[in-house]
Amino acid sequence: MASLLALLLVVAAAACAAWFGYQGYQAYFVQKPIQQARDGAVNGAEQAIINVTTVDPKDTAGWKRRVDGSLTGKAREQITSQDVSNLNSMITQAGPQAASLSSRLLRSAPTEVDADGGKAKVLVYVAATSKRENEAGVTQTMGFSVSMTKEGDSWKASDIAPLESLAYQDPGAAAGGAAPGGQGTAPAGTPGGGN
Repeated sequence: MASLLALLLVVAAAACAAWFGYQGYQAYFVQKPIQQARDGAVNGAEQAIINVTTVDPKDTAGWKRRVDGSLTGKAREQITSQDVSNLNSMITQAGPQAASLSSRLLRSAPTEVDADGGKAKVLVYVAATSKRENEAGVTQTMGFSVSMTKEGDSWKASDIAPLESLAYQDPGAAAGGAAPGGQGTAPAGTPGGGN
């Protein structure tokens, strides 16, 4: 009887070792790379949007450097040296009235992650504030869909699409299509749903 009990304990221990070994393998070799890809893509997308939407009129060369470090592919091609030259001309024309643009991350979330292919899509919302010296700033919420590509150890934005064209409509609105308060859509730049 004791040997049968010992055998059952050995079988139970072997089954537990196999189960926990499998779970450990899944966590370390399957889930961890996906988690790392998701975190890397989200962090890269957040930084890319912050870099694009933060402009110091006294340091456009620094802005261009930060942008170039965050973008690749189509997104990088969209900001040309001609764009920087035009920006510098506008700043020169504005003189001391040139506004700075700063942004603060509001929220972000991955919508697609392909860890093996090094691709992801991330939604990023920022509060962008335009401010002139000695004046109150004007803040607007801006949303972006950011396609990310892994280059080496870094995730970079390969395409950026603004989300301003998406309108929120209250599904519980009356038959006339108007939301409570008489508006069918949220104010421009207001994100709907999400975290």
